[in-house]
Amino acid sequence: MKPLQAVGLGLVLLALGPADAEPGTFDPLPDPLGWLLVLVGLHGLAPVLDERRLPLLRFLGVLALGFSIALVVPAVARWLETDPSLGWSADVPRFAFFAVLCHQLSQAALKGRSTGGASSFSIAGMTLLFVLAAPPLAFGAGWDGVGTAGEVAAQAVQIALVVLCFVFAGRRWAGAPEPEAPAEA
Repeated sequence: MKPLQAVGLGLVLLALGPADAEPGTFDPLPDPLGWLLVLVGLHGLAPVLDERRLPLLRFLGVLALGFSIALVVPAVARWLETDPSLGWSADVPRFAFFAVLCHQLSQAALKGRSTGGASSFSIAGMTLLFVLAAPPLAFGAGWDGVGTAGEVAAQAVQIALVVLCFVFAGRRWAGAPEPEAPAEA
């Protein structure tokens, strides 16, 4: 499996939620499985990413995995839903991980002379920064419209990331293996 395919599949599992929208409902496809796939993909991407950023990415990924394990417990999920700022703080590692990953993939695409990949991942990274900044502006400054826009942007950027991961999965700058030379007969 190509590294970005593993990240894309992990994102799909992260996006799947329980059928019941009530907070604290047990999720039959828990986010930890999605995060494990994302971390497997990150391991495969390591050779094409900036080695100075890998420890940060690994830390954010493991932290997000830890939060997702805690949120499988319905009582913890219900407790976080009591205050919207708690729910936001639990999502910070997730969105920060994907923002840094998008930046790193954008840089890898630039090195690979793929302006389409670079611009796509840059736009996704900037959107993720907005997603991270929107809740404090909504909760702290009372800008309710920014909070709503942040929620919409969070859903849209996660869908876009799944698409981007699968579109660019076969590129060498995205960690795809070299194509094998055909055997001569």
